[in-house]
Amino acid sequence: MLKGIIVLLFFQFLGECIAKFFELLVPGPVIGMILLLLFLLIKKGSFVSLDNAVALHLRYLPLLFIPAAMGIITQIDIITKEFWAIAIALFVGTIVALAFSAKFMDYLTNKGEKNEL
Repeated sequence: MLKGIIVLLFFQFLGECIAKFFELLVPGPVIGMILLLLFLLIKKGSFVSLDNAVALHLRYLPLLFIPAAMGIITQIDIITKEFWAIAIALFVGTIVALAFSAKFMDYLTNKGEKNEL
């Protein structure tokens, strides 16, 4: 499991370095997750210690929602002031995500049907 945690930390560190070096607006851990995804796609699978480390972290994932909930509680005056902008952004973002997902699934389904012929 230690090897898995080291792999996770390595990719997070690599993502942070890339984000700082290129002065990107994307957070380093997000870049690290993308790099880890590419690594796992190239490797065509995972390994036991990484699976164990991820399972350990996923067990405590709900604890990460506590700071977000506290942020909402402490910033309630700003949220009420900007309610309509937030609501419209959430609504439009949801519609765009659903439309993109539906179109992508349609594309994959059609591609799968063509491959079967």
